[in-house]
Amino acid sequence: MKATAVVWLLHLFMSFSLSWSYGGGTVKRSLTIPVRGTTTSSRAEFFSSLVAASSLLVPVGSSAFDGGVGGLGKTRPQAGVVFRDEEAAASTTQSSSGGVAYELLAPDGSPAVVSFNAPWPLLQTAAGIESRDVRGGFESAFVQVTELQKGSEIKPSLLKEAIFSSKGKFGMYGSPTDIRLREVSPGDSKSPVIYLATFTTLTPAMRDSDRKAYISAATVGNGLFLLVTTTTAVRFTKLENSLRRVANSFLAVDAPKTNLRNQK
Repeated sequence: MKATAVVWLLHLFMSFSLSWSYGGGTVKRSLTIPVRGTTTSSRAEFFSSLVAASSLLVPVGSSAFDGGVGGLGKTRPQAGVVFRDEEAAASTTQSSSGGVAYELLAPDGSPAVVSFNAPWPLLQTAAGIESRDVRGGFESAFVQVTELQKGSEIKPSLLKEAIFSSKGKFGMYGSPTDIRLREVSPGDSKSPVIYLATFTTLTPAMRDSDRKAYISAATVGNGLFLLVTTTTAVRFTKLENSLRRVANSFLAVDAPKTNLRNQK
């Protein structure tokens, strides 16, 4: 029975053509795999062909898939980030001291200048704006934007919905669990409200990962602008002070009526 199944699979892979669409076009690729026992196929050649076949299952030049078991059908987390000027945003760089600044739009179109200072490099990712430790990958700070209804206050329930839903960055492989938030700084006109969050999320390997995060919050228009500064629960105690400095550095203020790059 096993031998029959193996023969059937080998014939299935003997000759096939793959096609898919990406962007505005279609890619077609084909591969013919030699059958064992022929004069053109050694054992090494045969298995090399099978490896080549598996590589064809991934479209060439396609964007990386950011989803997972908890995010099938989506290709990226929804961070709510809308740049006021996408061209200017694409050329934005981080200062030598770690400073980052962007012009964003609130859901109602109100322009805001969002800035923070982080020791990790600024990355071009699906999250929109993210600074991440590329060496270990444990620490990161990213911006999240959500709508704040007129007259509403910043509440833990709103933060949970914005940051820890299955559509967010932490929900790519399943919604986070055991979420607990507490306010650690009330904020004022010159500093953000800051919450400390403790939660458990799933890794790409579908293992539990206990994490902590500082959530800095400020409002412009009807937009609630958030900076999430996070690491694993194990590393948090050692890095708490540096993470808090990143959280404290966050600002979201009304932007000039004209784009900053057009100011003289």
